[in-house]
Amino acid sequence: MTEIDAHHQSIETDMDHDTERTLPPLRHHWPLLGQELFTLEHVLTATSDPCKPELTEQEKKEQREKIRNTIVAQLYSDEGTYSRDTRYLAFLLLKQGRGGEIVGNPSALGDDGKKQELPYTGLEGYYVGSERTSGRPGLTREEILREEANIGVELLKTIKKRAVEHNSWDDVTRLMRALEWKNQDVEEVRTIQSLWGMVVRRLHVRVYHHPEFEPTLSEQMEHLGQLVGGPSGKTQEEKRSQAYLQVEYDRLVQERARMREEEREKERQERRARERVRTDRLSEFRHFQDETYKLLIESSQRQYSIGVQDGSLRGATITETITLPKIPDRNAYVPTSVHFTPEQLEGYLFLASLGEIGGDPLARSVLVSYSSSTKRV
Repeated sequence: MTEIDAHHQSIETDMDHDTERTLPPLRHHWPLLGQELFTLEHVLTATSDPCKPELTEQEKKEQREKIRNTIVAQLYSDEGTYSRDTRYLAFLLLKQGRGGEIVGNPSALGDDGKKQELPYTGLEGYYVGSERTSGRPGLTREEILREEANIGVELLKTIKKRAVEHNSWDDVTRLMRALEWKNQDVEEVRTIQSLWGMVVRRLHVRVYHHPEFEPTLSEQMEHLGQLVGGPSGKTQEEKRSQAYLQVEYDRLVQERARMREEEREKERQERRARERVRTDRLSEFRHFQDETYKLLIESSQRQYSIGVQDGSLRGATITETITLPKIPDRNAYVPTSVHFTPEQLEGYLFLASLGEIGGDPLARSVLVSYSSSTKRV
């Protein structure tokens, strides 16, 4: 049995698969984006060129349907290996409970000793391969939760600092209400989307943030040797860069030449050890990711559907209906209690609320990049 298999077996023994439950469908209502769609359809079918004939009502209707269908199709468009809606469902699957495979059934202990159940952030999958096991160092469940909390703390500090500097504390209030699906505005959705993108860009390479991914001396030499052995640069900047690389390569060669044979052997052993742990971490990360998407793709329950009402500006809305596969109840996982300061608890809960909107295909659609708020009547 490999270490990865042993690790996943240990996860499975922590839970009872008989407690799997069917999640009720999630429904998100977007009157804001329904109005954006209505306005976009009418702006793009309005004839402003006096040299062109006015479209008939039937032609306008057909054009509006074409615009709507094009925008809806974007929600299902491919992003790398998987479509945009599938990526969102994978995130929701972790947020709705699959994150328990990484951090257990989490709760926060405050300074007063009171326990509060913590939601999953949906980011737990980025920490796969970073956990501590018997065969490698890494993070405990508690340390993963604290790191997530501290990311949320950093984001909130930045937001509040900007609000103080610009005397715009109302922006913070509107942002928080938007995260509760109240009084959303395009600007708030854009902000949430931007904040979420920052977090994802930071964490999607989290597995590489371990000492084993630092190259050893011989690995540095091999990498630089490939660069300096390439074609010579044409511009002055390229030539200077190549000269710098040559100097660095020569320095490493000299450093290795000064090493005693036992030091070289120790470096070779360290390299093999690092390569083993790197492979272990990355294999586990990719396995969890593949299993998550496999669970979605093979499930007959998986569904992401869009309903559009765009007959009038006042009544316009877009409704998402999301159904996820059966997953174990969070109580099937081992409890994980972590001590949070009030600031960390606030940061964690803030982070946990970002993704449901920030990662939503609709929040990332052209309806958010196109703002018609100044054109509304």
